[in-house]
Amino acid sequence: MRTSFARLVAMTLAVTVSGIGGTADAEGLRYDCRNEPVAIAIPGDRLDRALNQLRLTTRCPISGTKLAKGRRSKPVVGTMVPEQALQAMLNGTGLQMRSIKGGFEVVRVPGN
Repeated sequence: MRTSFARLVAMTLAVTVSGIGGTADAEGLRYDCRNEPVAIAIPGDRLDRALNQLRLTTRCPISGTKLAKGRRSKPVVGTMVPEQALQAMLNGTGLQMRSIKGGFEVVRVPGN
């Protein structure tokens, strides 16, 4: 069966456009960050790993994670809203969180 170049381009555009504005990342995770309690059980670890685990557990996007390099997190265990869990994870690291539309951003504590 022969497919015309125009049809191939149209199919490619349809697939590409359907992905624009989506909320999936490379791992197929669909972000759906809600201010609802979530069961969290993340051990103390390298902060970048812990932030990734929190992102997967809460389905909340977290930006600014490059600041986590070389830092360690404290364990975060319990049922809490994502904002509380992230703040608990960042306590004592010299970093803090701020809410942004649809998720969170990790920023330095002023003066650090």
